[in-house]
Order: sequence, then structure tokens, then C-alpha cells
Amino acid sequence: MLIGFILLVSACGYDHCDALPVSEHIYATEAECEHVLKAIQLRRPQAVLFCGEVYRSEN
Repeated sequence: MLIGFILLVSACGYDHCDALPVSEHIYATEAECEHVLKAIQLRRPQAVLFCGEVYRSEN
């Protein structure tokens, strides 16, 4: 079950497998996550950021 989106940073470029969370905050919508991403990129344009989906196990 999709519960939201998390902001991720990649230290090695656009390789998603090495992405780490920027914080523990989970955004309810992808638009909210993208808004924060754009705000951070204004201050840190070299950072490789993207929003990833967060799922909760159904168990």
C-alpha cells in the first residue's frame, strides 16, 4: 500500500540504487515532495535529488 513519498539524495549521480533519504519525513503527495525538492535545489543546485514512493507492508 502506497503511503506517500520521501525525498532522496544520490551521492553518485543518478543511480537510484545508492539513494539515501534526506530526512524521515514522508510527504502525502508527490507534488509536496517535488515542492521541497525544488526549494532545496535553489540552494544546492549540484545535489541530485528525487522523490521516491514509500510503501507499507500489508502484513
